[in-house]
Amino acid sequence: MACAPPAGLATQRAQDPSHADWKEVRLALSTGISLPTYWWHSPAESSEASTAVLCLHGAGDVALVWAPVARRLRERIGGTIIAADLRGHGGAVVDERLDESLGLQRLLPDVLSLIRCASERLQGKGSLVLCGHSLGGALAARAAAEALKAKPPLSVQATILLESVEGTAAELLPRSIAWMQARPGTFKSLEDAIAWSLSSGMLTDPQAARENIPPRLHHEVQADRESWSWITNVSEAIACWPEWFDGVSSLFVSLPMPKLLIVGSVDRMDATLEAAHMQGRFRLEVVPHPGHFIHEDRPDEVAEAISKFLQQLQQQQKAFAKLMERRANA
Repeated sequence: MACAPPAGLATQRAQDPSHADWKEVRLALSTGISLPTYWWHSPAESSEASTAVLCLHGAGDVALVWAPVARRLRERIGGTIIAADLRGHGGAVVDERLDESLGLQRLLPDVLSLIRCASERLQGKGSLVLCGHSLGGALAARAAAEALKAKPPLSVQATILLESVEGTAAELLPRSIAWMQARPGTFKSLEDAIAWSLSSGMLTDPQAARENIPPRLHHEVQADRESWSWITNVSEAIACWPEWFDGVSSLFVSLPMPKLLIVGSVDRMDATLEAAHMQGRFRLEVVPHPGHFIHEDRPDEVAEAISKFLQQLQQQQKAFAKLMERRANA
C-alpha cells in the first residue's frame, strides 16, 4: 500500500503528556518521502461520514503549531483534524538543499499525495477540507485546484486560507527576508528561544510561545554544552518565496467550492480578494491581530471562525441531501 508507514518506522511515538490527545502516523508518500502526520480524532465513534480538516503549516513551522486550534475544532465540530510536517520541516527533513526541496515542484506533489493518503485512512468516513497558513495556504489553494482535475478527482470539499494573500506577501517580501536573516540561528536554552519569539514580536501570547516554539527547534548536546537551533532555516530557500504566492489570490477566488479567508486585518487583502469578497465569492473572517501567526496567538477565535464555516457547510449539505431525497420520492 503506497501510504503505509515505511518499514522500520513506528506509526506512533511516545507522546508528551501535554500532547496526549493526538496520534502520530508516519506516511510514505508516492513522491518518495515519508513524513509525520498528527491526528486528532473525535472521541465519539460514528458510522456516518464527517468533516476531516487537513492543516498545512507555514514556512519554517511544524505540524504541531496547529495543536491548539485542532483541539478546539475537535471539541466544537467533532470529526478528524490532521496536521502534517511538510517536506524539509519537522520530522520530514530531507537530504537535498532547501532551495531545491521547498520549490512548488516538490511541495505540491507531496500535498496531493498526502490528500490521497489521508483519504484512504479515513476510509470514506470524511470528506477533506484543506486549511493552510501562509505557505500552507498557498499550497492548499493550489492542491484544491489540482484535486479537481485529478483522475479520479480527489475529495476536497472546501478550502480555508489563513494569512495567505498574494499581494501582501509580495509587498512584505523584502522585510520578511531581512527579518528571517536577522533572527538568531541557535539558542542556549528553550527559555531563550521562547523569550526571543516574544520580544521579537514573532508571537504575542506567552502560552502560544511555550507550546509552539519547542517543536520548531532541534536539540543538540556537545560535550557539556546544549543548544537549540531551528529545524528549518527558511532563509536558505529565499529563491522559492516569490513562486509560493504568485497567482494564489486569483486561484483561490476561482475555486468552485466553499472558501474561507481568515486575516488579522482587512488591510491585508489585495485588490483581487477585495473585489471577489464584494461579489460574495468567499467568506471572510477578520481575527484582529497585529502579527502573522494568528492561529497560534488566537486559537480560540480562529477555531470559532473555522467551526462556524464548517457548521454552515454541513447544514447546507444536509439540506441539499433532504431536497434530493424529496425529489427522488416525489
